Formats: sequence, C-alpha cells, structure tokens
Amino acid sequence: MINNNKQRHLTPIALALTLALAGCKSSDSDDPKEEVLPSTAKIEYTSFGVPHITASDFRSLGYGQAYAHAQENMCTLADQIIEVRGERAITFGAGSGNANVITDFGTQALNIYSDAQASIDSMTDEQFDLLSGYADGFNQAVSDKAGSQNYPSPCRGADWVPEITVTDLQAYHLKLALFASGGALSRQIASASPITNEKPLNQTFNEIAAQNEGLGSNGWALGRDKTESGSGMLLSNPHFPWSGNLRFVENHLQIPGEMNVTGVSFVGVPGVLIGFNENIAWTHTVSQSKRFTTYRLTLDPKDPTRYLYDGEYKQMTSQDYSVSVKNEDGTSSEIKKTLYASHYGPMIGWFPDGSAVTYRDANLNNGNMVSQWFAMGRAKSIEEFEAAFKTYQGIPWVNTMATDNKGNAFYIDGSRAPNLNSFAAILVKDFVNNDPVGKALWQGGRGQLVLDGSMSLFEWVDTGNTPIAGVVPFERAPKALRSDYVFNANSSHWLTHAEEPLEGYSIVYGPEQTIRSPRTRMNAIMLEEHSTQGISGADGKFNLNELKSVVTSERGLLSEILRAQVIERCNGVTNITLGNSDVVDISAACMTLSNWDGLYRNDSQGAHVFREFLRVFDVGGEQALSDNLFSQGFDVRKPVTTPSQLMKHDGTANSDPVLQALAGTVQHLASVNIPLTAPLGSIQYHMKNDEKIAIPGGGTIDGVFNINTGSSAKVASYGYPVFHGASWLMALEFTESGPKADAFLTYGQSHDPESEHFVDQTRLFSKGEWRPVVFTAEQIKADLVDTIELTLD
Repeated sequence: MINNNKQRHLTPIALALTLALAGCKSSDSDDPKEEVLPSTAKIEYTSFGVPHITASDFRSLGYGQAYAHAQENMCTLADQIIEVRGERAITFGAGSGNANVITDFGTQALNIYSDAQASIDSMTDEQFDLLSGYADGFNQAVSDKAGSQNYPSPCRGADWVPEITVTDLQAYHLKLALFASGGALSRQIASASPITNEKPLNQTFNEIAAQNEGLGSNGWALGRDKTESGSGMLLSNPHFPWSGNLRFVENHLQIPGEMNVTGVSFVGVPGVLIGFNENIAWTHTVSQSKRFTTYRLTLDPKDPTRYLYDGEYKQMTSQDYSVSVKNEDGTSSEIKKTLYASHYGPMIGWFPDGSAVTYRDANLNNGNMVSQWFAMGRAKSIEEFEAAFKTYQGIPWVNTMATDNKGNAFYIDGSRAPNLNSFAAILVKDFVNNDPVGKALWQGGRGQLVLDGSMSLFEWVDTGNTPIAGVVPFERAPKALRSDYVFNANSSHWLTHAEEPLEGYSIVYGPEQTIRSPRTRMNAIMLEEHSTQGISGADGKFNLNELKSVVTSERGLLSEILRAQVIERCNGVTNITLGNSDVVDISAACMTLSNWDGLYRNDSQGAHVFREFLRVFDVGGEQALSDNLFSQGFDVRKPVTTPSQLMKHDGTANSDPVLQALAGTVQHLASVNIPLTAPLGSIQYHMKNDEKIAIPGGGTIDGVFNINTGSSAKVASYGYPVFHGASWLMALEFTESGPKADAFLTYGQSHDPESEHFVDQTRLFSKGEWRPVVFTAEQIKADLVDTIELTLD
C-alpha cells in the first residue's frame, strides 16, 4: 500500500500480498500478543534524489530500499539477474564474439545459482527477511510501472525485466563476491579445453589482471592526534566504473532503536557498503590481497585430463553444460560444452608448455556480505565494528578504513584470502621475488600466485574457525588501530602508515618492502607534511575544509618532484631530432610546462603535456614509471620519497632521453590537434547525454589523489573521456552534535539518462562544489522533496 502527496492506489501485487497475508492472521484470538502488526516503510526523498528509508523491521527495510532503488535503476539489476540465472544468451542472443554464450557457460561452471539455492535454508532470519523484502519491493516497483513502456529509459519497452526472488538476489551477491576472483576468470573457465590454448600462460594472467584495472580507491581514517577537533575524521574516495552494476546509489536506512546508517550501496544489495552511523564511519579500497590461488598441473603425457598429485595421477572431473541461445529469427538453439575441474576447482586452461592451470577461490559461496555490512552499520564502537569482521569474514575483496567519535583510526584487510602453511608461504615468496617465471606472473603484486599443483604442500590450511575452510583466520589478517591515521590507495597493507609499516604477513596479502605507486606516495605526503603550504597547514592536523581540499587541490606527485627539473633540462633548447629524423621544436612545450600550475584542475594548462611526457616511461603496475626516469631509485628506508630526481644526462641534447620524450610528446599532440596550452577540462570530460562536462584529476602515472581517467593509452583527438574514477567522495568529521559530512556522488543518483538526477552531481563535481550529506531528522525535514509510505501486511 503506497501513500504520498500524490494519490496512489494499491497495485495488484500489493493487494494480493495484503489479502494473502491477512488470511493468515488469527482473527478469533483475544490475545493481543498474537496480533500480527503490519510492516511499514517510509521513504523520504531529499535533494539529489536521495531516499531516507525508515522501516519497522528488516523485511520492510529491504522492501523500502528495493522500491527506492528500482524507481530509476531497475534496468541495472534486471540485467544482472538475467546474468546470474545463466540466461544472457537466450534473452539477448549470442552477443558479439559469443560474449553472452561465454558468460552463461562461466556462470554455470561457477555453480553460482545452485549454490544460492542451497544456501537459503542456512540463512539467518534477518538475512532472509532482508532479501525477501528486497525482492518484493523490487517486484512492486516493476508492477507500479504498469508495463514496459513506463520502465526507466535503459530498458523501456523491454519484455525481459523479470520478477526476482530471494534466490536471484543471493546468486547476485555470490557473483559480486567473486568479482575479483572467479568472476575475473569466468571467460577463461568457460573456454578451457584439453586442446592446448594458443596463448602463453603469462598472457592469460595479464588479461585476468587487466579486467580489474578500473577498480581502485583512496581511503583515510584520521584519529584524534591528526585532527584539529580531536575527534575522528574520514575521507572516502572509491574509484569505480561510471556505468554498469558497480555504480553506487546513496541511501539512508533506519529501523528506530535498531540502526541508523547512511551511505552508498549497489543496486540489488541491501544495506550500506560505505558510510556512517552516529558513532562509526568507514570506507573501502580494493585490496591487493589474493582472493584465489592458481595451480600449475603436471599432466599425464597420455591423458591431458589427468594430473600428478603427491606422486600419483588424479583424474579431473568433467561436467556437460548447455546454453540456450536466442537466434536472430526468434527461434532458439542449444550449445553444449564439457568443462573440467581438478580437486582444487575449475580449470582455467591448457598451455603450450604442456601444463594446465586450475584455481581455488576463497570467495566461492561467500554469502556473508550482507550480514557483515549490516553488522558494521549497526556498530556503536570500533570494538563492535571489528567484531563484525571476526564473526562473518564476508568482505570479499576490499580493505577497510574506519574512524569513530572517540578519535580512533582502524585499518584491516579483512578480505578473504587463502591460508597457506608457513613453509609453503616462504617458498612462494622466494618464487615471486627471485625466480624469473614467478616474477613475471606475480608482476610486483599485481599478478597472481601460481603454485605447484602436484604437491599437497600447497593446499590451503583449514584452522577450523573460519566461515569457509582454508581462508586466513581473522586474527592473522593485517590490521592496525591508531590514534593518528591509517590510509590505503590500493597498494598492499605494508604502507598503511608512512612511519610504521605493517610487516610480517603472508604473501597472499601482497608484497612488503617494495615500491609504492605514485598515488600511494602522494597520499602519504599529504598526510605527513607539516607546512604552511601543505594541505593540513603547519600543525599537520586536519579540519573538514582541509580534508576536502585533499581532493580538490588536484596535486600530482610527479609534477611536484620532477617538473622543475624537466623545465631546467629543456630550458633554452629549441630543436630535437627524433629517431625517425623528424625535427621537433620543444621550446613552446617547455614554456607551457613553466607556466603550468603543476595541478590537475580543469583550468590547468599544461597538465596533459606532462602526462603524455610521463607516458613515454610508463611500465604499468605498482611501479608505474620506468627506473630509467629517475636517478635515485627506490629505497625501502624512504618509500614515500623514492624514486626521485630526474635521470642525469651528460651527452648532447639530441641524445637526452628526457628531451627525446618531450619532443615525441609535442609531435603526438600536434598529430591529434590538441594545443599545448589547452586547459585540462577542455580535453578531459564526461558525456552526460549531449552535455560535455569537464572533469578534474588524473591517472596513475600522474600520482594524483583524484583519479579520473579513461584509457591509459596516449591521448587521442577526442581527448580524455572519463568513464571510471572517483565515485562516492565523502569527507566526514564527528562533532559534538554528531557526524557532519559533505560529499559528491560523481555520476549522479540515477542510471536513467532521462532523470534530473543523472547529471546534477556531475556538474557539482566538475566545479568542486560539495553538498551536505543529509542525516538528522531536522536536516531531512528542512530538505524534504517527497514522501512515500509503504505498508506490508
């Protein structure tokens, strides 16, 4: 039943639900304890389309959240439900390059839907209530649209928007848990065949690593010793895609006396993933820990489906799968495939060197995500917040930074990771650090751990006290509780604090005492500096405005440590002859760099010249830039300030690699018709319908905090279109009157291009105009736009 300031009538689904449940009530009982009270949810909308949902219980909370999510974003979840059912090909056709067929086979091979079905009976009442309420709320919203012609524009007129079930939602959550593990491998799993793969192993692993390159984040938790107020502060800056199902939506969830939490979620996931309540605030960054291990198998020369294990050959298992495909003429056909698995897990492929590779996944059947996020959202102290990690270990692939109103700063890499025995971990660490093959596959932590599948030594160790057998127990995960700060920028746990690194953890959590990315170093510099020119001023302590300026200052590490030296090198030089004998005048480029403010703001002129210059030295990964660019290499005793100093050169100008790189940059920019003095915002932008919106910030090699990029390739004639980067930017401070936060949801609340909330916050982000996060009852009342009331009997 729905009421708001516009008259609405009970829809058929709501009416049927009301009558059916009413029929279950005991009407002849005089005992008031037996009376079944209706569940209710009130949705109050404030500016920018943010729903504040107040519910009487968890079922109605899920119902209200889903109803709000579906108003403009139902197409996103509907598409994902089709996928987790393994029905993309029968719904949308085979797809380009059989993409939908491959996706369906991968989904089937991971057993996502069957695992979801099997997990229903073991759900807690709370989790089941949340999911059943969410499913009903979504279905109610679909019904209220009164037919496909009223759906949001991305799926308007479609006949495939499904009604969803608890199993659908659970399957979707299991799929999200596998995003950085089995999900990234699904294409390889679906294509694996005993017929040798033409691609070498390292190319396959490069493809796997590249699938998650768009995901990143910065996260700061400041304690009482690092803030002017002496209370906790948080800076949230996840970097996620600006389209698709990994877009965040903002919502505020309340059950009076039970919980009061606000922040962002994914459509289809009940709860708040990043946000705050009256006492705790937290954010996440994508972890460098390994959610799976791969195993290289020694095959039987007579049978590629048998492999050596502790001196004997084991037989792989096989299973036949079938995918239905919608043909162009409307008919359907079946494609069959046999896929194989070792005792570790699904096969990834057979390779030209005669080996085969399989894998084991720590997030397989991880159904604890929703329960853990709800436990985090209800925590009243850092101790209760930490206990949520110990109880559920459901966070799949992210670090967590949290602060509280008492001024504590907490870090944990609580993502599920494989538990190797100590001897095996030592051998693996030696392999990735010293063996050329191991180094190539590990890629400084960006790649994967490839273990010897012929030895039980490398099996995971089950401690008996974890939600899933064989993962690292909570007690041995990297964590820190401090009174000054913790941070992460997608490097491993090691440099969570610049002065007191975390050391001695398993290699599965990523490397220690190794080079850090330019962005990690820029984070650490801004946290540690004590300067009148620094972000936090001479006292080195932050207030809320200073914390927000961490984002909007648009500083870049490489410009701060190298720009002046590049200018000194090019000053007075005119013509440089490139290797192809082209003569390039670099004097204008040198002048542009001299006049550049060194920042990555929309009006900064010269940022793109320096970026393209750096790209000549781009080596990717955590290192980002070639050792050849620097005269002082990485020093483990100075991880924040090294590498540094521009490479030295004693030869002629024409033989100087720095000037050669600058000349090549000038030539390339001329070839794509981009002026040297173009303001960054004129070439770095995001398209919202027909509106071109300037976007500040930069990429990995720039060493900026505010990541907003498109391709990592050289700039093209159309500039730098942004399609991933900063998403939920939030700066928060606990005050005597409660939490105070300002934010941007950079791409807007709505996935529907026809909505007013598709573009409103992107315009704010472009101009650096923060908006308040509405949290208290008084703030909601003062900013109220609309109210909807829902009743579930």
